[in-house]
Amino acid sequence: MNNNKLPAILGVIALLLVAGGAAFYFSKDMKNETTSTPAPATADAGQVDQAAPAAGTDGEEAGEQAAAPAEKSEPAATAQEEDEAAKAAGSIEGVTVEKGNPVVARVDGQDITRVDVFRYIKMMPAAVQQLPPAQVYPLALEQVIDTRMVQNKAENAGLENDPEVKAQVSMAEQQIVRSVYVQREVDRQISESDMKKKYDETVGKAPAVQEINASHILVASEEDAKKIIEELGKGEDFAKLAAKYSADPGNKDKGGELGWFAKQDMVPEFSDAAFKIGKGEVSKTPVKTQFGYHVVKVNDKRERPKPSFEELKPMLQVELRREKLEAMLENWRKSAKVERFDINGKPVKAEEKQEDVAPSAGAAEAPAAEAPAAAE
Repeated sequence: MNNNKLPAILGVIALLLVAGGAAFYFSKDMKNETTSTPAPATADAGQVDQAAPAAGTDGEEAGEQAAAPAEKSEPAATAQEEDEAAKAAGSIEGVTVEKGNPVVARVDGQDITRVDVFRYIKMMPAAVQQLPPAQVYPLALEQVIDTRMVQNKAENAGLENDPEVKAQVSMAEQQIVRSVYVQREVDRQISESDMKKKYDETVGKAPAVQEINASHILVASEEDAKKIIEELGKGEDFAKLAAKYSADPGNKDKGGELGWFAKQDMVPEFSDAAFKIGKGEVSKTPVKTQFGYHVVKVNDKRERPKPSFEELKPMLQVELRREKLEAMLENWRKSAKVERFDINGKPVKAEEKQEDVAPSAGAAEAPAAEAPAAAE
């Protein structure tokens, strides 16, 4: 994925989550639910968007603010959530993460904790979640801050009893219930052994990919490239000549190293020539591409290493969830009593009924995190 797209993606996600968080907040208010019980690790989307109480508010202050909505607190962070957040934050390079659930921001006196931010991240699409925490965390924190500010404004507007709000809250509640139910039903059917079996199938079907590790010197003219090849033939050091002559600023000071790459990773003219060169050898003639003329040295060759189980685990979970969800919906359709009527509410004759077609996984309120990650 292009990391430059990340802020825009998170911005769109934030708009959806802000609205969803407000809806769930109001639904909890009308049901008079308590927040003293810690939320499970599979907390629904709305919980992370609720407004935390301002620290130090006493009875006198509450009396002065009688017109304001009652204070509400975030669900208490569980030990598991604290450990997960600390582990994820610990993968940020150069950061020493302490245990616990520290306050990482404060909006109008209301605390935002590290767990709040990582709850928010867990609600994002899988493609975003799989990016390095160093990229996602600061942007997610800003979105949580924005969500909290909007939530405070919404509370002060006194819309809890507005008919339109109540109607939307009711719909949101139903969707959340369906989503959580489907998520739990699907996840309980997926085991570690299922994922390992899927891993063996996935890796076993993957074709072997040949790679080379090469270096190059890029120059503007064929004549210059030929002179460099002559100098190399006299024993000159490739890295020194790359630093002296190469027009590629990205690697001229690194000996012209391009690292490991497969044939399809480079332009055809370059790859076709490079993959014909023996290990430790240099191209005998200049290689022409749209960038200029290259002198190529092949440092090593190998078969691309297979990705480990842990590397593929997130992708395997997404694929298994999709498969299990489709199978589950198909079974439910077979056991459900479904009666169909035409657009005017009249019974449909048997010969007019369409064959049942199982809905796609997207027809159920599956969690956003189940969306497959796009590999770019």
